[in-house]
Order: sequence, then C-alpha cells, then structure tokens
Amino acid sequence: MSAESVKENAIRKVIQELIVPDLQKLISKVEILDERLTSVRTELKSDISSLEKELKSDINRLENKIEDNEEKMDIKISALSEKVDLMNKFNDKLFDALHPTK
Repeated sequence: MSAESVKENAIRKVIQELIVPDLQKLISKVEILDERLTSVRTELKSDISSLEKELKSDINRLENKIEDNEEKMDIKISALSEKVDLMNKFNDKLFDALHPTK
C-alpha cells in the first residue's frame, strides 16, 4: 500500500468518525421531528373536524332562529295589516257618517 493510500484511508477514517456520529444524531432528530409532525397533523385533523361540526351546528341553530323570527315577523305583519284594513274601513265609515252622500 502506498503512502498516499494510507493517508487517504486515515483521512477517510477521521472524516467518518467525525461525520457519521453527527449524521446519526441528525437522523434521530429528523425521525423524532417527523413523528411529532405526524402527531400534530393528526391533532389538527381532529380539531378541524370538531370545529367543522361545531360550526355546522351553530349555523343550523342560527338558520332555525332566523326562520322562527321570519315566521314571527310574518304573523306580526299580517296582524298589523288586518288592523290597518280595519282602521281604513272605520275611517271610511266615519267619513261617510260625517259627510253623507245624498
């Protein structure tokens, strides 16, 4: 083996001893981070699903309230319309009584 080969092998060995342990640490950290990301994604999906259900429920509840209020308003408007019709009839009769046509 030549002197250059011995030097190359020694340098290669030193580089491997310096880099490989750090690579293993980095790989371990990446794996841990990957697991955490997966966990966070799962939690987010669950939270989003729950929020979606809550929003749908809230929207349905609000739609029902709006429909109830519309029905109540229709009833009140109808009642007021009837009162206005009665007032108009009363005013017409009162006018006829005060200004009879011969």
